[in-house]
Amino acid sequence: MEKKLVRKKENALVGGVCAGLGDYLRVDPLWIRLLLVIWAVTGGGSFIVYLILWVVIPLEGDTQPIDLHLRIKQVGEDIQQMIRKPNAQLVTYFGVGLIGMGIWYLLREFGYEWWVRIPWGLAGPVALVLAGIFLLTRSLIHK
Repeated sequence: MEKKLVRKKENALVGGVCAGLGDYLRVDPLWIRLLLVIWAVTGGGSFIVYLILWVVIPLEGDTQPIDLHLRIKQVGEDIQQMIRKPNAQLVTYFGVGLIGMGIWYLLREFGYEWWVRIPWGLAGPVALVLAGIFLLTRSLIHK
């Protein structure tokens, strides 16, 4: 049986994209989430990519052909529902992220120059290379 890429509601924090990718690639979704966050922080377009994947990848159990208008409407409804009743784990991650960003800016304000001189622009490309190596080695091990 051929394995298909689907969004998963089980283990989903937002739209199930990372949970589905994790299941498809046999990787813990946490690694995919971390990659997306690093990509976003280093100036990447992970938010746009996530939204596109949310629309394009079907939900687990959905057998209907892709109707782009209907999918976009459903994503909008999912976002409204998420805002009304947020996932507790997502709120925790978001809080930790805000604390991390606050610490980053405090270190910069108090003159911890060694921290600022690290070439943070390389973080995104390095994260992508490491993620690729991780996925390749993982797929070779599980053949």
